[in-house]
Amino acid sequence: MSVLKSIIPKEMRDINRTAVLEYVRQNGVVSRSAIASELNLCLSTVVRIIDELMEDKLLRMSGEFEFSGGRRRPLIEIDNSRNVIISVDIGGTKASAALCDILGNILEIKTINNHQCLGEDCIKLVESLIDDMLPLVNNCILRGISVGVPGVVRDSKVLAAPSLGWDNLPLGTYLQDKYPYPILVENDVNLEALGELWFGHGRKSSDLIYIHIGTGIGMGIILDRCILRGAHNGAGELGYGMFDRNDLLHRYPGFGALESTIGGHGLGERAKEILKNTLSKDELTTITAQDVFRNAQLNVPWAVNMIDEFIDKLSMALINVNALFDPDLIVIGGGVMKSGNIYMKQILNKVTDKTPNPIYIKNSELEEPVILGGCAGIQQRTLKYCVVKDTL
Repeated sequence: MSVLKSIIPKEMRDINRTAVLEYVRQNGVVSRSAIASELNLCLSTVVRIIDELMEDKLLRMSGEFEFSGGRRRPLIEIDNSRNVIISVDIGGTKASAALCDILGNILEIKTINNHQCLGEDCIKLVESLIDDMLPLVNNCILRGISVGVPGVVRDSKVLAAPSLGWDNLPLGTYLQDKYPYPILVENDVNLEALGELWFGHGRKSSDLIYIHIGTGIGMGIILDRCILRGAHNGAGELGYGMFDRNDLLHRYPGFGALESTIGGHGLGERAKEILKNTLSKDELTTITAQDVFRNAQLNVPWAVNMIDEFIDKLSMALINVNALFDPDLIVIGGGVMKSGNIYMKQILNKVTDKTPNPIYIKNSELEEPVILGGCAGIQQRTLKYCVVKDTL
């Protein structure tokens, strides 16, 4: 049975500390008096919190001043020159690691394409990428190391990541034993959602949905600025959604029903089936989702039909997601959407006026959403971040 819980003084201090730090992060160069006014805190509380944040080297004097009553008052800002995070994005074929500052600026990045690693080799690849970034930290404060994984993750343990050959892998514990820094291992689409919330279109949002359409389809759900995980850490598996009664006739041990239709792998496999009698075996092996989009632009009938279905099923998915969660914003990203963006106007026309609540959709403009999400996730874990849910 759940019980009501009171807020102890330490928790209240952490809440106020988070509010001050977030206000400065979102507004840039600010004054103490502006913070006190905007957050409805007494000035002495703000001064104390800022002094603590400066002692922690998270804030600094900006070198600028405001004038009030003839007095010159110094302005403050986030100290992004001394605080860095190492963020790793390990995918089935592509892996990247970056050194970021706490404002989400990528200072250095290394990318490996087509790594072809599985199991133990993937762990070694993650270590190698982290080791490449560590010398670049120099005299900065390394706030933590994040790893984004294409799989089910619970408490930094990878329960399943088939594309990496990982099953029940305590990756967080393993890395923590090797590196003396806070470690975060998280589902990559959840990190994409966090990256969009902190550094992308969702900076003014509290409730945001991020839909990744790549080889498969995943969804990161942010409600009240918190990741919704579900009872089995499986919330957001949109790729298993069903939008055709015939989907009920099949089992989906690998890719789900929706991603088998409009995900990158599904589009490629369906195109191969259509073209199997017209292309050689060698030619068939090279067919990808991009070929479907390219042929649709050339008005090739089979490809046009597939893209029409892509538009319809994605539109239905967006309508259902909006009806279920009523987010401020839905952001769509992923490799397939780099080709599918040209159909966004058609999709918006189809979803408009289909739900009582309005639907707002944008294409992600972040180049490295998993990397930036790792930057945000580490800060949430290590900087005493508190999220207060609006229950009134």
